[in-house]
Amino acid sequence: MKNLLFTLILTASFCNAQTAIYNKTKSTGNFKEYQSKNGSILKVGDSITIGYPLGKEFTFLTQGNQPVAAFLSNKKVAISNLKSVGSNTRGYKMYALFKGYGLPVYIDYESALETGEIKELFSSEKQ
Repeated sequence: MKNLLFTLILTASFCNAQTAIYNKTKSTGNFKEYQSKNGSILKVGDSITIGYPLGKEFTFLTQGNQPVAAFLSNKKVAISNLKSVGSNTRGYKMYALFKGYGLPVYIDYESALETGEIKELFSSEKQ
């Protein structure tokens, strides 16, 4: 009985660790899914269309801790990783990463969506 209970607890915590939820994620790490502020589900493998920067470079898309230049505007990219970064005192923020331009590009997902730096989400299940 104890083994069954331990297995159920372990399985439940492993399943929950695969999905991050806006303002409820309390750990750093990689996830397979992210439920955003507006309730949409972002998954590894989904595609996003990059929008336009607010100025000469993007504010919420970074590469090597530097803002990404405007040349990525209007590109469709595939999400390679979903990563939570932060601490208990500062809080946690979700980043969507994509590859193909040297170092991975980090997208501060909620902020980029709100400002139009990213436009559309194309689910990998619909493609």
